[in-house]
Amino acid sequence: MGIRETFPDLPHGAAVLLDALASASRPVDELTISEWADRHRVVSPESGSPWPGPFRTARVPYLREPQDCLHPDHPARRVTCRWAAQLGKSTAIENWFGYIVDQSPGSMMIVLPTLEEATKFNRIKLQPTIDASPRIRHKVKPANSRDEEGSTTAFKRFAGGFAQIVNAGSSKGLQMVSIKYLAMDEVTGYPLDVDGRGSPRDQARARQKMYGDLAKEWQGSTPGLAGDCAITSDFEAGDRRYFYVPCPHCGTYQPLVFEQLRNADEDGPAHLRCLSCDGKIVDGHKAEMLAGGHWIATRVRAGEAPVPQVIAANEILRFRCEPCEGRCRGWQPSYHLWAAYAPKERFGDIADRAEAAEGDTTKLRVFMQQDLAEPYDPGGLTIDWEAIVEATRLKPFEARRVPSQAGIVVSAADVQGYGIKWLVYAIGARGQRWLIDRHVFEGDPTRSDEPWIALADALQRDYPTAGSGRKGIDLSAIDSGFATDRVYRFCASRPGILPVDGLHQPGRPWVGTPKKREIKDHRGRIVASVLGYPIGLYDVKTELVAGLANFVQGPGADGAYPRNTIMMPAELCDEGFAQELTAERLVDPDETVKNAKGRRSRLVSASAQRQWKQIPGRKNDWFDATVYALAIASYLEKKRALTIDRWADLLVSVHGVTADDDLFSAADESPFARPLTSPAAPRPRLSDISKKLNG
Repeated sequence: MGIRETFPDLPHGAAVLLDALASASRPVDELTISEWADRHRVVSPESGSPWPGPFRTARVPYLREPQDCLHPDHPARRVTCRWAAQLGKSTAIENWFGYIVDQSPGSMMIVLPTLEEATKFNRIKLQPTIDASPRIRHKVKPANSRDEEGSTTAFKRFAGGFAQIVNAGSSKGLQMVSIKYLAMDEVTGYPLDVDGRGSPRDQARARQKMYGDLAKEWQGSTPGLAGDCAITSDFEAGDRRYFYVPCPHCGTYQPLVFEQLRNADEDGPAHLRCLSCDGKIVDGHKAEMLAGGHWIATRVRAGEAPVPQVIAANEILRFRCEPCEGRCRGWQPSYHLWAAYAPKERFGDIADRAEAAEGDTTKLRVFMQQDLAEPYDPGGLTIDWEAIVEATRLKPFEARRVPSQAGIVVSAADVQGYGIKWLVYAIGARGQRWLIDRHVFEGDPTRSDEPWIALADALQRDYPTAGSGRKGIDLSAIDSGFATDRVYRFCASRPGILPVDGLHQPGRPWVGTPKKREIKDHRGRIVASVLGYPIGLYDVKTELVAGLANFVQGPGADGAYPRNTIMMPAELCDEGFAQELTAERLVDPDETVKNAKGRRSRLVSASAQRQWKQIPGRKNDWFDATVYALAIASYLEKKRALTIDRWADLLVSVHGVTADDDLFSAADESPFARPLTSPAAPRPRLSDISKKLNG
């Protein structure tokens, strides 16, 4: 019996051969990254996406042009996206990876800010995409600890290339290999220098030198601090594209901006107002508007007319310019996008976050960076000491008394060669602080016991409350930068008094993890130890200056000061104190001053970050003491987990108000009171927020 009779269903050999040859000779489809993603990518449910299943660029139409610039044939060399959170920055990297594996194999590097984020990106984003997408699943070698040729969590192998996932905090992953494709996510979270080799971005870009103009780069990030924001620098250096969308009422094209946002009112929920017809734009209009949007480059050359903010529908194509072509030739494409464009983001939620950020520098920083996609400027506010002295006369309050809105009392001391400067702040909910006491204990702290004895006595003070009781000091801090051994000895036998040491780098916690500090006798023997607490000066100083600005700005129409206000009684805030309290400001790397010879010199290194610098001729002792007081107050609030309800309970216990009394009415008797709950305030405008940031 023949083979054909035994296996009647066996295909004919010639047919198999010819079908294979036909398949091999079939031309490969020329797809853009967006077309490839729409045709072949599958979104895994593990990714947390609201749209698991086949990927559809139409859901996020603003993503189409930026990711299509990554095609090998596109003239763009670098794509920069300064976008708010949750708008698809990492999605573009996943789509690009899939396209590279399937259509244009080569060497790729994906850089995340930290090792933890690099691991999370692979586990939650990249590997689930590989597993869920049949088109690339069989092309990426599976992870196998026994096979050196297999993939790992940080190294994906495929025919013709690989993708290395590294973290920006280690130069090891940024060295050795040459790469054609570079994807960098959240670049504002990268350190300035890694292992003494320089910027991690520059190190990664150096890996692309062998590929020249064939190399491609994607970088997407929320912004960082003004003056030090890498993504903003590259956005400004590009062609500065904004997504113009048509008004659902008049059809006029415009980029969505924060000034259009309005509170919920009697006519409906929070909404945007058209810049042309003032029509109400609600959440339900968003999908249609995004579908009709165009990326418009707004950068123009000297002498050219600026691109208008409002463009008629019949004029929009005249202003449309493809990346790296026409009037955009010579600039790399750069894109800006804020939270209002997110398909699933409600205008009301953005409005709520904007309101919560009003007067709260910590929340304002998050709102500016994560929602508005604008760099946060912590040093734009400059406060004149005369304005602070004048503000103390506006609504005077009594010194050495705990205001009815305050439930915590902290003190801080700054040790100097001539004595110890000590002050006391009362702390309330929502960042309200009142200076209630201060004193200078004179004498050389390194040689004399007198200032230390006086400080010890002062720390036992208590202060009358709004009721009939008295309130002692909850927690104190002493700067250990001078007379360090004496500070440690003083604190070692006194619980509730923390030796602190200031650290200047941005991004450090207000109060860091304490470290054991040893105390030795004259023979060098360890006789005791104490825990020293590091203080992140940069951000606390930002909070301090913003709090003083709120004080100078004065109360609102309701007579209440905004959240995060540092209030001063006239009795304690004389000219000398106010001058020291405003003795530091943030300095840009390119800022210069005239020296004694009339030549201009830099205040800080040109390669440095912005730094807090002391104003020449002024002491900053009271400024430093206030910084430490604010830091340990925040530490105590977190330690006690003070929610609004717990604050209310604390005020009852401190001021002796019974639970049946109207606590907040009693609190309102203070001229500086602000209710813990209040009706919705008018919507802050972007210009108002900018004014607070830029002075």
